[in-house]
Amino acid sequence: MLIEAAQRIEANAKEVLALVNAGDASCEEMRQMLEVFKAAFAIMTVAQTAAAASIAGRERHGDGGAEVLASGAGLSRQEARSQVKTAEALQATPNVRDAVESGRVSVVNAKRLTEAAAKTSAADVDADRNLLAKAESMRPEQFTKEARRWTVERQGDGGESEHARQRARRCVRMWDGDDGVVHLRGEFDAVTGRRIENRLRAVAGSFHDADKQACNGTADSGSRRSFDQCMADALEHFTSSSDGGEVTKPFADICVVAHVDEATGKLVAELPDDVRLPQSVLEELACNARFTGVIYDRRGRAIWRAHSVRRATEAQRQLLIARDGGCFACGAHPDICDAHHVRPVSQGGATSLDNMVLACWRCHNKIHHFGWQIHGPLGNRTLHPPDTVHYGPAHAPEGPRLFRPGTPAAPAQPQMLETAAAHSPNSLARSMPAAARAPAHQQVNGSRRGGARQAQPGDPPTRPGPAAARAALARSRARRAGAPATARSPNGQLTL
Repeated sequence: MLIEAAQRIEANAKEVLALVNAGDASCEEMRQMLEVFKAAFAIMTVAQTAAAASIAGRERHGDGGAEVLASGAGLSRQEARSQVKTAEALQATPNVRDAVESGRVSVVNAKRLTEAAAKTSAADVDADRNLLAKAESMRPEQFTKEARRWTVERQGDGGESEHARQRARRCVRMWDGDDGVVHLRGEFDAVTGRRIENRLRAVAGSFHDADKQACNGTADSGSRRSFDQCMADALEHFTSSSDGGEVTKPFADICVVAHVDEATGKLVAELPDDVRLPQSVLEELACNARFTGVIYDRRGRAIWRAHSVRRATEAQRQLLIARDGGCFACGAHPDICDAHHVRPVSQGGATSLDNMVLACWRCHNKIHHFGWQIHGPLGNRTLHPPDTVHYGPAHAPEGPRLFRPGTPAAPAQPQMLETAAAHSPNSLARSMPAAARAPAHQQVNGSRRGGARQAQPGDPPTRPGPAAARAALARSRARRAGAPATARSPNGQLTL
C-alpha cells in the first residue's frame, strides 16, 4: 500500500509536468500549482525523514536516519543530518510539527523555528501563535530576520549571547583546489562582516569604475574586470599595498540605526538589515566611529542632519601613541590598536586624552565583551579581570622576633637535632634545662596555688635562651659519647 501511494504521487507529478510543458495552462493556474506544490513538498520531506528515522530505529543505526535519508533521497550528508535534526527538534513543539506536516510551514522556516527553540525554549516557540503565523506566510529570507529578532527579545540580554555565538564561529580557511586555485572562506559576526564587506566594496567599486572609464567605447571592453574580480583585487590590495612606505590602518564605516524604545526607555541599536546590536558592541563601535546625527519626523522623513564627526582625531591618536607607546595593557604595536574610552561615551565619557587609552583588538575585546576593567590613575592604568578585588601594592612581611629586645642573638653555628624517638619522654624532660621545664605548679592571677613560690625580683629569667639551648646540646653530645659533660645553666651554675 505504501509503494502504491508513492507511485501515485510520482504519476501525478509527471502529469503536472506534462501539462506545464504543454503551455495550455494560464499564469493563474500555474501560480496556484506552485502553492499546492509548496505544501506537497513539505509533506513529502517530512514523510522521507520519518521513514528514514523509522528504518534507523528498527535497524539500530544510531544516526537518526541521516545515512538512510542521504542515500535513499539523493541528498548530501549535510542536508540529511540537518533534516533529521530538525525533525527531532519538532517533537518538542506539537503545534509547529502539525503545521509542517500539514504543509503550512516550509522546511526552511521550520528549521528557523527549531533554532529559535534551542536558544530560548520549545514551549515559548510552540505557544507563540503570531510567530507561527509569520512562519506560514513569510519567505525564508524574511522569516530568518524575524526569527532572529524574536530570539533576541526573548533572551533578554540585548543580543549579547547571539553576538558571542557569532564571534565564537569566526574563522578563515584557505586550501588549494584541484585546479591550482587557492580557495578562501570566512565566517564573521554581523558587525565585522559588514565592515569587511563595506571596505571591500568601496575599493572594488573604485576599481570597477576606473575600468569602466578606461574601457568605455574601446575594443578592450571585453577584458574589463567583473565586480567579483575587483573584490578579489581589493583584498589583495589590503595585504600588499602601502602608502609612503608605511602600512596605513584602514577603517570601514557601517551604518547603525539607533532609537529609544518607547516601552523600556532603553537605547536600541540595529544594523540596516534589522540585526540587533548588544550594548557592548555599540560602546565598542563608539570608540572608533563616525557619527552622523539625523532627526526624523513621525512619518520617517529626515528633517535635520548633522555633519559627520570622528570620535578620535588623528592628532589625538598620535598623542596617544606618544604617551602609551602601544597597547596600554600588553604593549602591542600601535598599528593594531584602537582609541578606547575609559568611561564609555554612552555614560557621558569625553573624547579627551585623559579619558582614552590605546588598546589592541584582543584587550579591547576583553573590555567590551568579557567585563575586564581598567584601574589606576592617568599614566599608570592597568587592565584586570572582572570581579577582582585590589588591595594596593604587596609588602613583604617583617621578620619574626625570636628574642626580646636586649637579648643577644645566638651565634651562627651548626646545630644537631636529636630524633625524639631516640629518647623517652622522661629522658627528654631531664635533658632540658631547669629554666625550660614547665613548673609543677603555675601561678594564676598573682595567687599562690599548691604552695608555689611567687617570682622574686632577683630570680633568674625563666624563659629559655641561647645559653640554655647550648647546655642542652652539650649534654646530648656527651650522652652519645658516653662521658659526663658539664655546662653552665642560665643562672651561672654547673649542671650535668
